[in-house]
Amino acid sequence: MLRISFIITYFNEPLQMLEECVQSVLSLPLLPMEREILLIDDGSTVPAPEFEGVSLFRQENQGLSAARNKGIELAQGDYIQFLDADDFLLPEEYRAVLDMQLSIRPDILIFDFTRNLSQKRYQKAFLSFRSGVDFLRKRNMRSSACCYMFRREILGDLRFLPGIVHEDELFTPQLLLKAELVFVVGCTPYYYRVRTNTITHQQEQEHVQKRLRDTLLVIKQLNALTQTYQGKEREALQRRVSQLTMDYIYNCWQLTHSFGEVMACLRSLKENALFPLPLKCYTLKYWLFALTVNSLCVFL
Repeated sequence: MLRISFIITYFNEPLQMLEECVQSVLSLPLLPMEREILLIDDGSTVPAPEFEGVSLFRQENQGLSAARNKGIELAQGDYIQFLDADDFLLPEEYRAVLDMQLSIRPDILIFDFTRNLSQKRYQKAFLSFRSGVDFLRKRNMRSSACCYMFRREILGDLRFLPGIVHEDELFTPQLLLKAELVFVVGCTPYYYRVRTNTITHQQEQEHVQKRLRDTLLVIKQLNALTQTYQGKEREALQRRVSQLTMDYIYNCWQLTHSFGEVMACLRSLKENALFPLPLKCYTLKYWLFALTVNSLCVFL
């Protein structure tokens, strides 16, 4: 029998949404001994209530990374599944994840999310990869830590970096490098609720600049990490660094609409040997973007 630790992180989300999140986990076809629900209240001004069958832990506000790390510290399950308190699981679709986890027992089981409940989908097709390295070498990845279930024992000392946004971009590729069997299942069991005041949707200038600074920090740390690997591991991580760098340049324009900001971004990348982008055929989109943006080197 396998046990899953569901780690729900909460910080001042509407209590109705938190209750919906918790109930979505409780409604899964799992016996009490097959699940562990950990609710981490990260210093909310409106404290999370207690729920039957849920272990509640409170801490001073330290941010999402610290809340997830606390959950990892407390987790006793064989697998870990993260949830944000304003999202929820779709029981019918998540059943496919549970079935795959029980029959295949991969190190990481990746699935998709939906923002629209009328567009839920389930496909029996799945993809199998011999390792996380194999996955990173061949596929683009969605970094969100809520869109996969993983075996707790592969974590080792890997944790989320506190104090930054886009912490998943740093955590997920490192977790994949530790994984052996990786499965991707064609279903959307995670409902991601779009809210204007969440981290990724805040548009204030100060927050935009922090997002860009933190993304550059993540890219630099992953790039430094590539130097500790050889062969396929280095190739896999270099691909992720290149794609994340492409996204960083694109988001710099989308968030600022400033040619000057984009040029400053490119200069920072060049100073760290991250620009021009390597002309690799990872995807057609990447190759065309790299070919286009590299032409800006003449202005640096």
